Amino acid sequence: MFNPYFIILSLFVVAGILVTLWGLRVIVMARKTLQWPGVEGTIEESRVSSDADDMLPHIRFCYRVQQQDFRQLVAFPGDITPGEEFSRHYVEKYPEGSRVQVYYNPDKPDIATLEPGVGKGDWLIFAIGLATLLLGVFSLIFSG
Repeated sequence: MFNPYFIILSLFVVAGILVTLWGLRVIVMARKTLQWPGVEGTIEESRVSSDADDMLPHIRFCYRVQQQDFRQLVAFPGDITPGEEFSRHYVEKYPEGSRVQVYYNPDKPDIATLEPGVGKGDWLIFAIGLATLLLGVFSLIFSG
């Protein structure tokens, strides 16, 4: 017989598996940045708001790898809800003209970061996926 609760809970479990795997992939990729080589770079622009989003800071840095110059914006996770305090913190942390350590992907030097490693938001994706998965599995077990 057709049981809509079983289908909904099964979809919940599948979504939990997918989000957990996505979070795990994000963590593994973020951990790889800890192995990237570093070079000295410079903050070219640093202001509280960007053109695309008035809540995110606009921070552009430049660096040089193998006689080639690169410019990049500091990327922020899509899951954050920044406020003015958040933006000011980063603008103060990375003032225009300051020297910074830039960590770049040795295979693709145009990919770089100022803050290598796993961020708090990276763990959040994994935790939400795992919680969704476990809730779905327990609901399936105890609903029957």
